[in-house]
Amino acid sequence: MNMRERLLAVLNGQRPDVMPWFADLSYWYYAQKVQGVLPPECEGDDGFIKLHVDHKVGYYLGYATAWTETYENVEVITRTEGDFTTTVWRTPVGEICGRTQFLPATASAAWVKWPVESPDDLRVLRYVADAIQVMPDDSQYRRLKELSDGHGHPTLLPPRSPLSQMLAQWTGVTNLAYLLADAREEVEATLEALARAADGPWEAILATDAPYVEMGDNLSGEVVTRWFERYQFDYYVRRVEQCHAAGKKLGTHLDGTVRGLLPVLVKTGLDFVEAITPKPCGDVAIEEIRDLAGPDIILFGGIPGAMFAPPFTADDMRRHVEKIIEVHWPTGKWILGVGDQVPPNGDLGLVTLVGELCEELCR
Repeated sequence: MNMRERLLAVLNGQRPDVMPWFADLSYWYYAQKVQGVLPPECEGDDGFIKLHVDHKVGYYLGYATAWTETYENVEVITRTEGDFTTTVWRTPVGEICGRTQFLPATASAAWVKWPVESPDDLRVLRYVADAIQVMPDDSQYRRLKELSDGHGHPTLLPPRSPLSQMLAQWTGVTNLAYLLADAREEVEATLEALARAADGPWEAILATDAPYVEMGDNLSGEVVTRWFERYQFDYYVRRVEQCHAAGKKLGTHLDGTVRGLLPVLVKTGLDFVEAITPKPCGDVAIEEIRDLAGPDIILFGGIPGAMFAPPFTADDMRRHVEKIIEVHWPTGKWILGVGDQVPPNGDLGLVTLVGELCEELCR
């Protein structure tokens, strides 16, 4: 079986010849590009897929899209000065402004001023959400699907679900906690607006031939478990039902702590949970995860991203992968992956090693 066949076999409840091994190399790739050290043969979409082929790992996350969008009566102004980028959303009912700082050492950016901090900001955000105009366009998805061929499959990511959008894009955790305490009705109205805004992208995704969809919500149990139960559970159930009606599997991205949230996710009817991060970096041992998840849901992940960089060694990786295969290969409901990404200082030789171990140990 090729990489794509192995991935789809597990998602469809069948048993592949070898445990599938898929990794998100996009962070490593981006960091090498920023630092000017990306090998020329890795440039472009075809080079990115070749990177996976060369290191015996399936291609999974290329950030494919199935739509484009514009705003009606909203002006978005972005300005970068040094490592700081400021974005202003200007509307007829006011404006909101956020700022991020790029961190060269990690090739990443973080909010230093969140766009939404007050009830007035929430009203502006609702206007922005309602102003989004969506046009279906799956040309990029189809191109990546063709390029990846049997070595993987591009993943369609809809907009983050409303609560996760607030946490990752608009308010952060602290602002959201205060807003829920001081202006709960305003927050709930904003969550409803963000859900409406996501309907167009979801319709575009469901119209494609993609066999699965993943919600890129970057969940973590210690942050969202109780909020998830109140503000995300029903949203997930609705999207699960839509996907199943369209003949598609649906998963979500849980790349933080697992213990409190995984059992709740299972109850929504999801088909798989991706980016599972166990010990030594997560909060649950490899042997415990199936008991938390129950017998049916597919688990995708298992190798903390930190293990691809010092102080971890090839021997550490071998022992870790041996344990995952020993415990989870018999069920046929595990896709080996990274929780969450191979880091910029990651050793791609270890990525290759994992692929070799899958072939060796599962056969």
